Amino acid sequence: MSDRSSLLVEKLWRLKRLIDKGECPGVSFVHLNNLLREPGYRSDVLRRVEASGSERLRQLAEDIRAEDTGAPLMATATTASGKITPPESKTGGHSWLRRNLVWMAPGAVAGALAIVGFTAFEPQTVRVHEDIIANTVWESGKTYILERSIFVENAQLTIESGVTVKGDNGSALIVTRDSKLFSRGRPDSPVVFTSNQPEGQRSRGDWGGVVVLGNAPVNQPDASIEGVAEQDPRGGFGGTDPRHSCGVIEYTRIEFAGFEVYKNNELNGLTLGGCGSDTIVRNVQVHRALDDGIEMFGGTVDLKNIVVTGAADDSIDWDWGWTGRVQFLVVQQHSDVGDNAFEGDNNGNDHQALPRSEPVFYNVTLAGTGQTATTHRGMVLREGTGGHFHNMIVDSYGIEAIDLRDEVDTLVNNGSLTFSHNMIANTGKLGRDSDESGSGNDDFGFSENRWLTDTRNSNARRLDSALHVTARDPVNPNFFSRGPARQMAAKTPPKSEFFDESATYVGALNPRLQTSWLTGWTAFPTR
Repeated sequence: MSDRSSLLVEKLWRLKRLIDKGECPGVSFVHLNNLLREPGYRSDVLRRVEASGSERLRQLAEDIRAEDTGAPLMATATTASGKITPPESKTGGHSWLRRNLVWMAPGAVAGALAIVGFTAFEPQTVRVHEDIIANTVWESGKTYILERSIFVENAQLTIESGVTVKGDNGSALIVTRDSKLFSRGRPDSPVVFTSNQPEGQRSRGDWGGVVVLGNAPVNQPDASIEGVAEQDPRGGFGGTDPRHSCGVIEYTRIEFAGFEVYKNNELNGLTLGGCGSDTIVRNVQVHRALDDGIEMFGGTVDLKNIVVTGAADDSIDWDWGWTGRVQFLVVQQHSDVGDNAFEGDNNGNDHQALPRSEPVFYNVTLAGTGQTATTHRGMVLREGTGGHFHNMIVDSYGIEAIDLRDEVDTLVNNGSLTFSHNMIANTGKLGRDSDESGSGNDDFGFSENRWLTDTRNSNARRLDSALHVTARDPVNPNFFSRGPARQMAAKTPPKSEFFDESATYVGALNPRLQTSWLTGWTAFPTR
């Protein structure tokens, strides 16, 4: 590399440092490796600087463009070794220089020597703008920025603990059905998906969210996931393998996600389409999603230790034959947004479609907001869905605890729909019994009140809240139950490898303990 090119490397380093110091609003960090190696990335950074950078930053960008030939200033993986190996791959404890000198074209080393000392110990940010088509690891300590909707195709994406993934507006992470996602955080070092807007300026819908697709059964022919164009085959999901694994998502937070792609087609915080029972989803929080918190489209995927806070539509939504199990779930409604804690459907086109939606829930806390600016329902079950709901606290719902619709009586009588050993508190109406005629008769005259209060179902009701007032605190909530709820008889969870059979109490948290499974990895930012 010529002296002229080495000078260009130095100018690019200066450009990076000025951006890091905040002289280009909207660009939080520039990854030096990408800036040197990828001409397209370099051109995009220069374009952003020219649009919104400081005067001296714009002048520097002009000087760089005058000298830039558009060629890579670092060798690609193919020229270096004959195989594709990203330069950010994990490599022992070597320094930045040892890890990256092999990638630099001859002659660039001298230019790099002057700058390497400043980058060796800095956090690294990687902008992701190409689909993932080979097994990839996103490494602990790094931040990855999704510039658009990134598809994982025929590959495995592993996200190590402590990684932050930020989404630009319009971006999402979509894991197709022949791929896998391993998002493996730890209690003290979760994986965090969040907005790429600065803290204090983040809001619901800043980016799209996480979509994971699999090959487990669904009852919708030619199923295609919401948020992906119908003609795009990458949005297809569903198959014949009920145990199919979509990977592992644990100790992971998803914040400020969800947006409307087009009318009646939205991305949620976390979308699981056709994921099977070998998929692991546990210790996951979805916070301030613009649409639903978590939505299951068919499949048999189980959920454990789940928190959904402040969803602007439904907190938990299911369709198209989901038959998974859930234990230890907290839902917190916010007073200014939201619809139902649960919205369950089988299939809107064919209510009798098989497999029928019939999830099983144990140990759930649904914390409503009572009679606030936005009122909520605890549960809406319709379009042929079954379900089994036990050891739940349904607390402070301004509209009603539960609204059953369509062919309810048959589902109750054949045992496909059960609701027992639950506490309904601080909720004036149990169900939709006030208007069972005319347009209000959407369940063929079925009485939710009679069903819920049938002594054989062992449900309890109290006029005041079963939760501490801080259960509704959007910033520092406490979801433990109080008073008589602690002594209420509960149903023993089924014997299985999935359920914790010792959880013989109502609600998501053990009232006999002083700490909860939410500690350490959850967070409740407002912006």
